[in-house]
Amino acid sequence: MEEQHNLEDLSLEYQKTRDRLQSLTVQKERFSAQKKEYALSETEITKSTGKIYSAIGSVIIETDKENALDTIKEKEEMMDLRLKIINKQSIELAEKERQQREELELLFKNINQPTK
Repeated sequence: MEEQHNLEDLSLEYQKTRDRLQSLTVQKERFSAQKKEYALSETEITKSTGKIYSAIGSVIIETDKENALDTIKEKEEMMDLRLKIINKQSIELAEKERQQREELELLFKNINQPTK
Protein backbone atom coordinates (compact mmCIF):
# COMPACT_ATOMS: atom_id res chain seq x y z
CA MET A 1 0.00 0.00 0.00
CA GLU A 2 2.87 2.35 0.84
CA GLU A 3 4.49 1.71 -2.55
CA GLN A 4 1.17 2.51 -4.26
CA HIS A 5 1.02 5.85 -2.43
CA ASN A 6 4.65 6.60 -3.38
CA LEU A 7 3.87 5.71 -6.99
CA GLU A 8 0.95 8.14 -7.07
CA ASP A 9 3.00 10.95 -5.49
CA LEU A 10 5.92 10.42 -7.81
CA SER A 11 3.62 10.19 -10.82
CA LEU A 12 2.14 13.55 -9.93
CA GLU A 13 5.58 15.12 -9.49
CA TYR A 14 6.75 13.55 -12.76
CA GLN A 15 3.78 15.04 -14.60
CA LYS A 16 4.45 18.48 -13.10
CA THR A 17 8.08 18.26 -14.18
CA ARG A 18 7.05 17.28 -17.72
CA ASP A 19 4.57 20.18 -17.81
CA ARG A 20 7.25 22.66 -16.72
CA LEU A 21 9.65 21.23 -19.31
CA GLN A 22 7.02 21.62 -22.02
CA SER A 23 6.32 25.19 -20.88
CA LEU A 24 10.03 26.01 -21.10
CA THR A 25 10.14 24.55 -24.60
CA VAL A 26 7.27 26.81 -25.68
CA GLN A 27 9.00 29.85 -24.14
CA LYS A 28 12.25 28.92 -25.86
CA GLU A 29 10.51 28.70 -29.24
CA ARG A 30 8.77 32.03 -28.68
CA PHE A 31 11.98 33.80 -27.63
CA SER A 32 13.88 32.28 -30.57
CA ALA A 33 11.21 33.58 -32.95
CA GLN A 34 11.42 37.04 -31.37
CA LYS A 35 15.19 36.99 -31.71
CA LYS A 36 14.84 36.17 -35.42
CA GLU A 37 12.41 39.07 -35.80
CA TYR A 38 14.92 41.41 -34.16
CA ALA A 39 17.65 40.21 -36.54
CA LEU A 40 15.35 40.88 -39.51
CA SER A 41 14.51 44.31 -38.12
CA GLU A 42 18.19 45.08 -37.70
CA THR A 43 18.85 44.11 -41.33
CA GLU A 44 15.97 46.27 -42.56
CA ILE A 45 17.05 49.25 -40.46
CA THR A 46 20.64 48.91 -41.68
CA LYS A 47 19.48 48.91 -45.31
CA SER A 48 17.05 51.78 -44.77
CA THR A 49 17.78 55.16 -46.30
CA GLY A 50 14.52 56.89 -45.38
CA LYS A 51 12.83 57.82 -42.13
CA ILE A 52 12.70 55.28 -39.33
CA TYR A 53 9.82 54.97 -36.92
CA SER A 54 9.76 53.22 -33.58
CA ALA A 55 6.79 52.01 -31.56
CA ILE A 56 6.76 52.95 -27.90
CA GLY A 57 3.68 51.37 -26.43
CA SER A 58 0.81 52.47 -28.63
CA VAL A 59 2.66 55.56 -29.90
CA ILE A 60 4.81 55.59 -33.03
CA ILE A 61 7.63 58.13 -33.14
CA GLU A 62 10.32 59.04 -35.63
CA THR A 63 13.83 58.03 -34.56
CA ASP A 64 17.29 58.00 -36.02
CA LYS A 65 19.00 54.91 -37.41
CA GLU A 66 21.59 54.67 -34.63
CA ASN A 67 18.98 54.83 -31.86
CA ALA A 68 16.82 52.22 -33.61
CA LEU A 69 19.78 49.87 -34.04
CA ASP A 70 20.82 50.33 -30.40
CA THR A 71 17.29 49.49 -29.27
CA ILE A 72 17.20 46.35 -31.42
CA LYS A 73 20.62 45.24 -30.17
CA GLU A 74 19.51 45.68 -26.55
CA LYS A 75 16.44 43.57 -27.23
CA GLU A 76 18.56 40.89 -28.91
CA GLU A 77 20.91 40.81 -25.92
CA MET A 78 17.91 40.43 -23.59
CA MET A 79 16.61 37.53 -25.70
CA ASP A 80 20.07 35.90 -25.62
CA LEU A 81 20.07 36.15 -21.83
CA ARG A 82 16.56 34.75 -21.56
CA LEU A 83 17.40 31.90 -23.92
CA LYS A 84 20.54 31.10 -21.94
CA ILE A 85 18.53 30.92 -18.71
CA ILE A 86 15.82 28.79 -20.32
CA ASN A 87 18.41 26.42 -21.79
CA LYS A 88 19.98 25.96 -18.37
CA GLN A 89 16.58 25.36 -16.75
CA SER A 90 15.65 22.91 -19.53
CA ILE A 91 18.80 20.88 -19.00
CA GLU A 92 18.21 20.72 -15.25
CA LEU A 93 14.54 19.79 -15.66
CA ALA A 94 15.32 17.17 -18.31
CA GLU A 95 17.72 15.51 -15.88
CA LYS A 96 15.11 15.67 -13.09
CA GLU A 97 12.50 14.21 -15.45
CA ARG A 98 14.85 11.36 -16.38
CA GLN A 99 15.52 10.54 -12.72
CA GLN A 100 11.82 10.62 -11.86
CA ARG A 101 11.00 8.38 -14.82
CA GLU A 102 13.61 5.85 -13.67
CA GLU A 103 12.21 5.95 -10.14
CA LEU A 104 8.69 5.44 -11.48
CA GLU A 105 9.77 2.50 -13.60
CA LEU A 106 11.48 0.90 -10.61
CA LEU A 107 8.49 1.48 -8.31
CA PHE A 108 6.08 0.17 -10.93
CA LYS A 109 8.26 -2.90 -11.45
CA ASN A 110 8.36 -3.55 -7.69
CA ILE A 111 4.59 -3.18 -7.33
CA ASN A 112 3.88 -5.56 -10.22
CA GLN A 113 6.48 -8.09 -9.15
CA PRO A 114 4.83 -11.17 -7.68
CA THR A 115 5.43 -11.59 -3.97
CA LYS A 116 6.89 -14.86 -2.79
